[in-house]
Amino acid sequence: MGSTMAEGGKRGVLVVEDDNDLRRLFGMLLSAEDFEVFEAADGIAGLRALEDNPGAIDLVLTDLGLPGLGGVELISRVRAASPAVKIIGTSGFGARNVREMVLSAGADEFFSKPFSMGDVIEKVKTMTQ
Repeated sequence: MGSTMAEGGKRGVLVVEDDNDLRRLFGMLLSAEDFEVFEAADGIAGLRALEDNPGAIDLVLTDLGLPGLGGVELISRVRAASPAVKIIGTSGFGARNVREMVLSAGADEFFSKPFSMGDVIEKVKTMTQ
């Protein structure tokens, strides 16, 4: 079996970001690229979105600095529950080992803020083909 597809053959992306403006911007850009977008403002809501939409989400794009359940914990839980789902972590944290921490938690890719929205969207497209 190949990758899962969201309703109508669209690829599904879950954007987990507590910054409302950034989350909406990602949502608009991904929708324009014909993705079905799911949004969550924190890690718990992100997990709930995955549970509520089985097979519809192909990729999770998550910030690390989330209220409640943090991004690294979210990544490890998503990886454990849904091994086929691709994961991209983003962070504004300046720690040098953040990338290694995120990748070892199970993410497939990591972007440090500030990042180019275009670069992230292109990576999402590449990873969900």
